[in-house]
Amino acid sequence: MSVVLIGSVSSSWHTLRAMIDSGIDVAGVCGLDRHHAETVSDYHDLEPLARDHSIEFVAFDKVIEPAVYDLIRRRKPELLFVVGLSQLVPADMCELAPQGAVGFHPTMLPRMRGRAPVAWTILLNEQPAVSLFFLTDEADAGDIIIQQPVPLLPDDYASDLVERTNQVLQRCIAQLAPAIRGGALPCKPQDHTKATWLPKRTREDGRIDFHQPADRVYCLIRAASRPYPGAFTVHDDCEMIVWRGRSAPDQEGGGQPGQIVDVQPGQGLLVQTGRGQLWLTELQYVGRPGPSDLGAFQVGQMLGP
Repeated sequence: MSVVLIGSVSSSWHTLRAMIDSGIDVAGVCGLDRHHAETVSDYHDLEPLARDHSIEFVAFDKVIEPAVYDLIRRRKPELLFVVGLSQLVPADMCELAPQGAVGFHPTMLPRMRGRAPVAWTILLNEQPAVSLFFLTDEADAGDIIIQQPVPLLPDDYASDLVERTNQVLQRCIAQLAPAIRGGALPCKPQDHTKATWLPKRTREDGRIDFHQPADRVYCLIRAASRPYPGAFTVHDDCEMIVWRGRSAPDQEGGGQPGQIVDVQPGQGLLVQTGRGQLWLTELQYVGRPGPSDLGAFQVGQMLGP
């Protein structure tokens, strides 16, 4: 079977890489236009890889644009792969591929259907996974084609989990390659009685509440970090992103939640939380390039509203 891939992020790129390496007939690629790079977390331009392998490429702003339909109709793929795209692919587009459309979700479906799965996986300490499934009218609800768990380590940041998931995704595509070429993908219905759903996350969900215990603040920092917008707080009336932190399990202290209790060059800020203390090791004022100078911080100052 030939396939057309639609996508916009790193999982899309790794899917295309695995398809090429596995000898799958990629008839075309449709990717989100590169001018979205500043607004789409984890954006990856698929055009260079497609062009390097003489695969027809179409860029789009909205997946429903005529150029996307035109490529699919002309290339006549048996399968459509939709990987790493937040836009809804309409049913009439999926129906252009007679063998169906395949989606990707990084959780153990039917658990954790929905939005922002990488962040929620870290926040809830859930089992991440690679799930490839047939698209249906209901989000993340179609029959499972292949599903493999992905390890989640205690100090993983979002970027660590994204990278590890992409490696497992590539292996899953390679494992499926003979079935794709042979025209007979396996499928297993989901148990919808076990489904759970994740809500959309907004930037405000990344605001740090230092009244929370240190381990919960650290968890939020890791979940919201690159390639996502980052957890944030306020210092001296300026919003500040906390990209990375480090637990301080042996330090309790008696400051107020959000109070800076130590400043150490090379280590960062030691901040009191609702229970325990936490090192903030990479900070950046919103709208200013590069990491923040620790000289701007003093012991006793408060972070947060």
